[in-house]
Amino acid sequence: MDNEIVQDIIINVCKRKITLISNEGESKFITCDNIDQFMGVMDVIKEHADPKIVTYVEPKLTTDSKAK
Repeated sequence: MDNEIVQDIIINVCKRKITLISNEGESKFITCDNIDQFMGVMDVIKEHADPKIVTYVEPKLTTDSKAK
């Protein structure tokens, strides 16, 4: 029987990427193609996930015009 649960949620708003990490160390990646998909997933996370397990990636700030 598989009792794997989500232990951490890492959200990168700039890249619209969400990483789910289980208590067994497995990682699943959710990459949203558009803002509507991303906001839909964010709504589910806000409604169902414990805020203590959610981490937001800090945006990188640079003055280098060639940086991605």
